[in-house]
Amino acid sequence: MGNVSYSAHISNGKSAITSKSKLLGVAKHNLRKYKSPEYSSDNILLLRGTEDLYQDVKNVYHQEFDEAVQQYNQKQKRADRRIGDYFEHVANLNQDMAVEIIFQCGDKEFWEEHTDKKEKMYNVYAYLLSTMERLLPNFKVANAVIHFDEASPHMHVVGVPVWEGAKKGLAKKVSKRNVFTPESLSVILQDKLREEAGSCFKFNVKEELAEKKQGRNHDLSVMEYKVAKETEHLEEIQREVVDVDNELFATKLAYRQVQRENEDELREIKQEISEKQSENLKLDYTISYKMDKLEEYEDEISKWEQFKNTLKMLKEYISAYLPLSPLIEEFANCVEHKKDIEAGNSFRGLLNALGQFLRAFKELIVDGVCWFPRLMRWKTSKGEVARVFSDYKNEGYDYRLKAYMNVVTKEKYSIDSIQEEIKPENRIGTLEQLEQGIVAAEELVREMEKTRVRGKK
Repeated sequence: MGNVSYSAHISNGKSAITSKSKLLGVAKHNLRKYKSPEYSSDNILLLRGTEDLYQDVKNVYHQEFDEAVQQYNQKQKRADRRIGDYFEHVANLNQDMAVEIIFQCGDKEFWEEHTDKKEKMYNVYAYLLSTMERLLPNFKVANAVIHFDEASPHMHVVGVPVWEGAKKGLAKKVSKRNVFTPESLSVILQDKLREEAGSCFKFNVKEELAEKKQGRNHDLSVMEYKVAKETEHLEEIQREVVDVDNELFATKLAYRQVQRENEDELREIKQEISEKQSENLKLDYTISYKMDKLEEYEDEISKWEQFKNTLKMLKEYISAYLPLSPLIEEFANCVEHKKDIEAGNSFRGLLNALGQFLRAFKELIVDGVCWFPRLMRWKTSKGEVARVFSDYKNEGYDYRLKAYMNVVTKEKYSIDSIQEEIKPENRIGTLEQLEQGIVAAEELVREMEKTRVRGKK
């Protein structure tokens, strides 16, 4: 096994979500609903839910408990025993109304050495989330985000623990204690999910997770996790200023000691203190200026790397589809020559190669009518258009030319009014064109990097 850490932190104690205000606090932190020089919502990636975590949790309550609440109320003879809004009801009980789990693979030191692999954690955490939903079906996930704006990429998951089978009250209710049992916490959260995370981490990051350790280091609470992270940040700040503070403190101490002995020395020490305070102000200004410039450089580098990574991903995507160019050409020729497309044999129930390819790009307009705007378009006097087909047997094996439609305005045009403009030279958005654009962009990136390096020398 490797030495890369794995941890799963579950909300409890002071971090327990026992009120609407605490839920709003979690939403504010997880989705960066505040201004901060250290954190940014630009590097927050949503896996589940929306930008409104609070409403996401309320939606889960309605989906899971509305029917149970209705059945419960029908049995109550007294109006004061009936429940109106179950979300509001639980919020007033001072119990866990939702649960937050934080997953992290790799510590700060590991990611400082493997910065280029951070983006791979999207695949790891997406797989870990879906696996957790499968292994813990009674934990209904409302919202899940990945934080890429801190030293270690990690995932925040907020959901509602749903328990069925209660003998008193609602037959279906919120219960952290019955969903997150000692067995589920140990066997699922710390053993099975660790194993699944390890396999996915090894496949994507090419590193191995460490074996599970005994003790509480592997199941800290959310509050303990956040306190530890903020403590690390505070210690870094303290180390940056400790030298200046120590020097100033020593000077002031000398001042107090000499004050009673000699007035002449007193004036000299006052002058020295004044000079050192002035130097300290200059130093503070210099530090502030350099920190601002550093943030600018880091932001520039980050955006530059994001652009290059996006360019790389686009190139890989296009390269993956280039072998399919003959099928795209066959499709385009059919359109340009007003030919019907035989995509397979409906009697035998088999699709040919072109038919299988078209199925992946088929977009229905209405029943039996479809088009393929992502596959091929033509630039015409009517704007960018794509061909509309009639799947006249409604089986996906035979397509008949019907009309053209503007890919932006969705306005339809007859075949005769525009067919003469449907030519190979008017094709746009082809894989070959995209590849040429990517190559040109890469060359531009190389030239810009050379210019940027020369400018910093």
